[in-house]
Amino acid sequence: MNEFGRMKNRFIQKGMKKIWWSMLIGVLLLGGCSTNAASHSRKPSSKESRSSVVTKKTNKVSSQVSESSSSEKKVIAQSKPVSTTIWNKTKEQKLAKFMQTWQSEMGQTYKGTYNGEKPNHLGYVFPDVIKNGQLDGKVKWGSRKINLTWSTNGENGNEFQIVAVATGGKPGTNFPTSYLFCIHNKRPVVLMTQTTNGNTLEVQDTQNGDLQAGFAGIVTGTRPAVLTDASLNTDVSSSVKVSPQRWPNAYQGTWYYYDTSDKKVDSQPESKISDVKLTYLKIQNIKWLDVRGAHQTAGDGTYEYVRYHYYDGCQIPVMMTAGGAGAWFTLNAYPNKAVAMQLQDFKYGDESKSEED
Repeated sequence: MNEFGRMKNRFIQKGMKKIWWSMLIGVLLLGGCSTNAASHSRKPSSKESRSSVVTKKTNKVSSQVSESSSSEKKVIAQSKPVSTTIWNKTKEQKLAKFMQTWQSEMGQTYKGTYNGEKPNHLGYVFPDVIKNGQLDGKVKWGSRKINLTWSTNGENGNEFQIVAVATGGKPGTNFPTSYLFCIHNKRPVVLMTQTTNGNTLEVQDTQNGDLQAGFAGIVTGTRPAVLTDASLNTDVSSSVKVSPQRWPNAYQGTWYYYDTSDKKVDSQPESKISDVKLTYLKIQNIKWLDVRGAHQTAGDGTYEYVRYHYYDGCQIPVMMTAGGAGAWFTLNAYPNKAVAMQLQDFKYGDESKSEED
């Protein structure tokens, strides 16, 4: 049994299961993005991922050289060690190559620091505005003010380390788009901005999966898969048709949203399935889960649709809710209270029309 297993047994034997699970969840969160869409509603899995330890044995190799008149010995030169920093020149070159392909496919043009250029976003010249402190106290990520620092290795010890910036867009665009390639708590995140909103540079996670996955692949060496909204909704139809009905996997658990009236985060707990009646229908080109009271005979229900969006470099499930006959958008809800507070009433652009529209 390895040390990880022995530690687990000691905790369980002492009746400290709750502390054990807290430690385990903490380790998982530090490990990167979770791909479990309904992780907020289910107990931790009993499966443990194990990493194999490969022990390399170094053998001494004798190299015999044919003897002639001289007794020279050939020296085998050791190769230079590969840099293990989070960011380096090699990765910067890979990003430059990746961006050249990506912008060509998008029909857009960008200037990037990875090419030795100085992108200009509406008067903010990168990387100068980060290096000279011009942006200090002037950057907002959702509801939170953040400080950006410039880094050449992603290891300067600060929370938000920008390693590259690209600015541009489609030809003839008056307002450019800037992408900030960031290391946030050692995690690759691509932030973007299109406006300055006066004296504040507002940034958000880009929802472009190719950019997020491409940058993550360059930083970590493994490109993550881009998950689809369809994968979150595969069991909605069968959950509605089965008798008795059941909640689809991705819709389970408690969801949190920001109440703009009370200026606080509120929760939407999972209702007992016996208290509701579920239907599945399409309105405004969205396949909704319509939730009504079990004995409701009139009026509209609450429409729910769960889809993926990027937050802090990871894809997370986001529930869109709507109401009324036209499935008018009401809010976005999250499986995490802190994320709901961070994003508040943020809109992604894929929401259904509101009644005012």
